[in-house]
Amino acid sequence: MPKEEVKTQLKDDGDALLRTVLSGIEPELRRLNAVISNLTVLAVALDNIEPTALTVLAEVGSDAIGRVSSSWRDAFDLVHAAQRRSAT
Repeated sequence: MPKEEVKTQLKDDGDALLRTVLSGIEPELRRLNAVISNLTVLAVALDNIEPTALTVLAEVGSDAIGRVSSSWRDAFDLVHAAQRRSAT
């Protein structure tokens, strides 16, 4: 396979992988939006809130943040690798 075809294939594969990684962030952002919405409702209600409820919301939010952060780093690494390949 000619060198140009290899570079094009690597770019196409990298682009597809990057889109996959970034697409995986969307459900986590929706989850975080739901956590924030629930916390807003709890704050407006001014009721006594069970610590267990807050713990569950904190865990869901923390897990989502962890997955978004991991996906963000993966996407950043893919872009960085693509830039290095294009520089050579």
